[in-house]
Amino acid sequence: MLFPKLLCDIMIPPQFSAAVRSQRYDVVEVRTLPMEIQRDDRAILQEAARHKRAVITCNYSDPKSNFCLIHEEWRSKKRTHFGIILVPQAQISNRLRRWEVRDRLLRFLNQRTADELKNQLFWLPKE
Repeated sequence: MLFPKLLCDIMIPPQFSAAVRSQRYDVVEVRTLPMEIQRDDRAILQEAARHKRAVITCNYSDPKSNFCLIHEEWRSKKRTHFGIILVPQAQISNRLRRWEVRDRLLRFLNQRTADELKNQLFWLPKE
């Protein structure tokens, strides 16, 4: 698969998802899924994996449930997912910086195939 398909976590603003979608990426938002999936990060990754989507999220600091921990759990069990991309919460929450994050994400995605994201956890590069 050449271009990654994406699933944006609930923490990602809808305007951000729409902006990435406008660049011809296949983007689904967690907020459109059933509530039991929206509330459970493990279910989010499972749903993304089921549809071969990479997850875009800001959830990396919750001590009990964050995508860094979940990624390690999946790795230890040799489960397959299609990528996790972590973006800084403070930047995506800031309306002005949000578009900078979008541009960085698009550069990141344009430089990688879906296969290169598989089973990987990435911090969105600063440049």
